[in-house]
Amino acid sequence: MKNTSELLMVKMKNKEEIEKLLDEDSSSKKECNLCRESKLDIGKNTGYGIIIYSKDGWFATLSPKTGGDPEFDFTIQLMPKSHLTHFSQIESHEGLSSNYGIAFSRISRALTTIMMQDQNLKANSDTLEQAASVATWGKSTNWKEKKEHLHIKIFPFRDNLGQPSTVDSSFAKKKILKDDSGKEFVKMNPVKKTMIDKKRFDKLADDLIQLLKK
Repeated sequence: MKNTSELLMVKMKNKEEIEKLLDEDSSSKKECNLCRESKLDIGKNTGYGIIIYSKDGWFATLSPKTGGDPEFDFTIQLMPKSHLTHFSQIESHEGLSSNYGIAFSRISRALTTIMMQDQNLKANSDTLEQAASVATWGKSTNWKEKKEHLHIKIFPFRDNLGQPSTVDSSFAKKKILKDDSGKEFVKMNPVKKTMIDKKRFDKLADDLIQLLKK
């Protein structure tokens, strides 16, 4: 059993590690493509997506690919302009956490507006098909190999993209199967990203930019 001085040393080291993560240098990194994108104006092409939002420490891009139906679905990626790598770091930057809430809400509102306009969806739907279902996905880690500029994806939640994930209670209800080695698994439909037609992509970008200006 460790004595009091040893426990104190462990606590001090733990505190140092926590502070090191929370107060990590968030200045722009030359090698980070998202840091470079954060400096572009609204409407500019990043080389992959289009900047549709840029305000109060946050910016967002429209992706040219979707894992859903390319005729109706699309994905927006929301990111801090600072090079944050962990959700826990947001509060350390003055105003960034409250501005995240504003940015996330406005982007979700714009995405939902387009979904409902394009497919005649209902405010209160009795069926899945007529519902405006929206999902968000994001992760953060300080594992060196997977550590990257924080980003959150917002997209319509339906079809293959509407499958239950590990955070959904319905995921636990899926039938459990076993492979030849006895390892358990569940079946899921494959999600394949498809390019959105350029005409629709350009219109989506314009419409989102206009909605997010309001």
